[in-house]
Amino acid sequence: MDTLVAVLNPVLNFWLLTILHRQAVRKQLPWFVYYIAWEVLSGCVYLVVLSISRHLYDAVYWWLEAVEITLIVAAMRESFLRIFMGFKRIRWFRWTVTGVILAVVAYAAYKAIYYPPVQGNRLTALVLGTEFLFRWGIAGIGILTIVLSWLVDEPTNTREDSVVTGFSLISSAFIGYVIIGSLFGTQYLFFAKYLPSVGYFIAVILWIRTFSRAEEKDIGFDDIGIGPEEMLKIVRGYHKAIDAIRGKK
Repeated sequence: MDTLVAVLNPVLNFWLLTILHRQAVRKQLPWFVYYIAWEVLSGCVYLVVLSISRHLYDAVYWWLEAVEITLIVAAMRESFLRIFMGFKRIRWFRWTVTGVILAVVAYAAYKAIYYPPVQGNRLTALVLGTEFLFRWGIAGIGILTIVLSWLVDEPTNTREDSVVTGFSLISSAFIGYVIIGSLFGTQYLFFAKYLPSVGYFIAVILWIRTFSRAEEKDIGFDDIGIGPEEMLKIVRGYHKAIDAIRGKK
């Protein structure tokens, strides 16, 4: 089963990478394309290392995972900013989003060091604890995206939205794996250990389906050359003009 998962990973990602290249997605979402390219490369490395030694696989995994986490953060930030491109000019919006992300990072670091979710030596607890809370943070940003999209009436069927949703699914599956292991130990280990892989494959299938479609161009604030703050000023100006005209009458 582990070998099947290891083979499917680079195959599906290579299929997705081909679609991204054909659709010229690198011009729009370069960090996401770099992430998928890294997944293809690391997936091939995992296959080779797994055929040599399981212990070597465990050691290599965490080194490659560090690069993967960096690319996930960059790809999430990229898509998040594009979803709310017109609103990033609003000062309170920028500070609110930045504050939430910094709070997640600070809380993750604190919990990983002082209250790790697993038992073991301090290094193992720190690594797994950081991984768990990083995934929790990604899932939280996914929820934040859904809430903000609803509040500002942003479309939720875009490529950027699928990127955020996919990473949130992957992270939620990993969180579920850790929680099941913490609550039930080895009782549901066979089911729990493959939960992250299932979540990942669902996300990749979502991305394949989304990026295979021709992109629909939505008209936003940047397309008309102004932001929401400028639009509000114009509307207020019209209101003042109307009030002045009424006053003269």
